Amino acid sequence: MKTFWKKTDLEPLLAVGLTENQAKIYLVALHHGLVTAVDIARLTGINRQQVYSDTEKLIENGLLDITRKQRKKFIAADPKALVTLAEKRVGDARLVSVNVVSALPFLDSLRGGDFGNKVKVKHFEGMKRLEDAYSQELEACRGTEVLSFVGSVDDLFQFFPEKYWKKWNEKFVKQKNSSKMLVHYSDEAKETAANDSSYNRETRFISPFPLKVNVDVFGNTVLILSANDELAIWIDSAIIADSYRILFKTCWNYAKPF
Repeated sequence: MKTFWKKTDLEPLLAVGLTENQAKIYLVALHHGLVTAVDIARLTGINRQQVYSDTEKLIENGLLDITRKQRKKFIAADPKALVTLAEKRVGDARLVSVNVVSALPFLDSLRGGDFGNKVKVKHFEGMKRLEDAYSQELEACRGTEVLSFVGSVDDLFQFFPEKYWKKWNEKFVKQKNSSKMLVHYSDEAKETAANDSSYNRETRFISPFPLKVNVDVFGNTVLILSANDELAIWIDSAIIADSYRILFKTCWNYAKPF
C-alpha cells in the first residue's frame, strides 16, 4: 500500500510509546482531517477491529478526539500533544527509577543463606550483551581502580571503536575511578596512551603482547571478554580477583611506559 510517510517518520511516534499501527493511524488522521474507522482501515491496511482498539488507546493518550457530526469520526490532536506525552513518559520513567532504587535495600535483604559468599558467574553472549557487560562494569567499579589486560588495542577498536571508549572513559572519570592498562605495542596503542592524563589512567606496553581476550579486574570481580567470540564471563570471587591482581602486577613490573 502506498503511503505518504517514510518509515523514519514513524520513529518519533514509536519513541513516545506508540505501536506502529497507532503511529500510522495518527498520521492518517492528521493528514486527512475527519476520518471514520472505515476510512482508517482503508488508508492504512489495518483491520477494522484493530483500528477500534488502537483509536481507543490514542484517545486515552490525548492524540485523537471524537466528533459525532454525521457518523462517528476521529480527528487528530495538535502534534504538540506528542511533546506532552513524551514528557509524561520521562516522568513515569523517573518515578519507576526512584521506586526501584528505594526498593533495593529490601530486595538485597531477600538474598538467602550464604549466597553473598559464593562465587557468582554471569555469561554474556552477542555484541549487544558485551556492551551490557561493560555498562555493568561502570556501575560496579565506582570509586575503584581497574586493572586491564587489553593486549591489542587495534583488535579491540575493530569491535568497540574509539568513540565508544571516549564516552565510556568520560563516565569512568566522573565516578572518580582510576585504571592501569597493559597493551601490545602499536601506533594505535601509543595514541591511546597519549590520553591517559584525561582519563586518570596509566598505560604500559609489552612487546609482544597481542592478547585477543580482554580482562578487567576491579573489586572482587574479573570480567573476561572475547569480542571475536562475542562472549564475556563475569566472575565475582575475591580469590580469583586477587590472583589476577598478582598476575597483573608481575606483568606491570615487566612492562614499559610509552
